[in-house]
Amino acid sequence: MSEYFLRSLFFLLILLIMGYNFAVNRPRHCMLNKNKKNFIITVISVIILLYCICPPYNKAAQIGYVFNNISFYTAKNQSNFDRKEYIFHRNNAVYLAKMSNKNGAIKEINKAVTTAPNDLDDNLMTSLYKDRAKIKMFFKDYKGALDDMLKIPSPGINDMLKIAMLLKEQGNNKLAVTYCNKIIDIDIRAYAGYACIADIYAGVGKYDASVMIYDLLIDRVPNKAKYYADRAKYKKEAGDLTGYENDIKQAKELYPFVDTNSSVTYESIHPKFLDMSIITYTHQNNKGYSTI
Repeated sequence: MSEYFLRSLFFLLILLIMGYNFAVNRPRHCMLNKNKKNFIITVISVIILLYCICPPYNKAAQIGYVFNNISFYTAKNQSNFDRKEYIFHRNNAVYLAKMSNKNGAIKEINKAVTTAPNDLDDNLMTSLYKDRAKIKMFFKDYKGALDDMLKIPSPGINDMLKIAMLLKEQGNNKLAVTYCNKIIDIDIRAYAGYACIADIYAGVGKYDASVMIYDLLIDRVPNKAKYYADRAKYKKEAGDLTGYENDIKQAKELYPFVDTNSSVTYESIHPKFLDMSIITYTHQNNKGYSTI
């Protein structure tokens, strides 16, 4: 049983018991002794406040974690527990990651992978590998995330972009470029593929080459604000400040709310927050399908 589960559960129980006993047995501490109800409300409010200011600070995740574990121990006696055990571990990993418990989250997501049924649908198994990669990227374990992403049998465009950027992170630019090219092979208009190559060129100081890639994109689609904003970034790195200012101006003229700081390549493996939902179990064709 996890220390986070025990700490969360017992902390809540102890505070509630202490608050109740104090409210019932010590009414003289209330300024209005005759109004015990108001005093109890005050004590409970203090308890909630104390709970909210004590770590971990993501209370929604902490409460969800407690109830997920209660459901886990309740489900152990059910006949189909072996088919859905992996879901409890996967959800635990999400809650723990959102509470910034790296070791606990990695341990639980590893359990999810190892306890998944042998005949689990291929798409669901792929989702598990992607989930583990997401958690590893969230905690900056890029090598581990790459290992999981490479287990995906048929990666899509977003998956290939992540793989390329993870390979770049490991210093393997040559192989990274092959994944960028695969994106373009799938869809010659895919912005991610060109942004991917430009990012790799910029990573080795070839900013002029990155600018040329965006020249090509702008020639094809001259009214795309994001293309100008991205090109501006590389012009600035290359020392072309006039070009930088002109591109930023053009980007804002095309779309005043364009985000000039966002980067599809950087954000693909450096998430600002963990974008993972909790899943539930459904029974379909004896395969153990899950739904969000």
